[in-house]
Amino acid sequence: MERDGWSNPSIAKGYADGFELATRHVAEKLADAVGAGPKMKVLDLCTGHGVVAKELVARGATVWGLDFSEPMISLAESAVPKAQFVHGDAMAMEFSDEHFDAVTIGFGVPHFPDARQGLVEAARVLKPGGKIAFSIWRGKGSDGSFGWLFDAVGRLADPLIALPAGPDAHVLVDIEVARPLLESAGFVDVRSIDVNSELCIQNPESLFELFDKGAVRAASLLGRQPTSRRDSIRSDLAGRVRADGANREGAYFVPAPSVLVSAVRT
Repeated sequence: MERDGWSNPSIAKGYADGFELATRHVAEKLADAVGAGPKMKVLDLCTGHGVVAKELVARGATVWGLDFSEPMISLAESAVPKAQFVHGDAMAMEFSDEHFDAVTIGFGVPHFPDARQGLVEAARVLKPGGKIAFSIWRGKGSDGSFGWLFDAVGRLADPLIALPAGPDAHVLVDIEVARPLLESAGFVDVRSIDVNSELCIQNPESLFELFDKGAVRAASLLGRQPTSRRDSIRSDLAGRVRADGANREGAYFVPAPSVLVSAVRT
């Protein structure tokens, strides 16, 4: 489902446009966390539309971006012509051992079929002492767009409609879960920080559209709901935007909190 969804150009473009502000803010934090700068070779895994790669290049790093989505690679190549982009599998990369000074992963780890395997592979291509940094959206129970979505779906969606089994997209926001996983994959000095980023949407109803058109698992779940339930979820999210979003500059700004996890390769 993930591969099919992200191979859809409209989903890729929907994510790139809808999550642009939040991912750009997180990209700056990821570049800070790995100390990106000149003479560094950095791999941006799950590079998506190239927002992290663009920030790394701006700081003088030599950047490779890898993604399994060809539409995302096309967007990234257009946005960041100074980086090199590769269509590939983060679980089994063709890069040689100890090739990079740093690895960044902007919201990609939850899309790994096996988080530990993906992190082991990231450690393999990192030089000893190299840094990794990745970001995870805060999910169920959080005060922000993803938390609001989980809450609305839990109350208003058809309980008989379920997604295929997949990794927990938000579990690694818990440092007590992330630390042992990273240590078992070959990393030390595991740290995390909160990132208070925002989504920018044109009107309150646009938050539903953002998830419906730019997030594969959410789009699959929402797209299979009866019209009445879709309308109820849309209305509920719009109400949260009106109550808790910020209306400024002719748009609405909605919290999209995330966590950044960093570590050092042994």
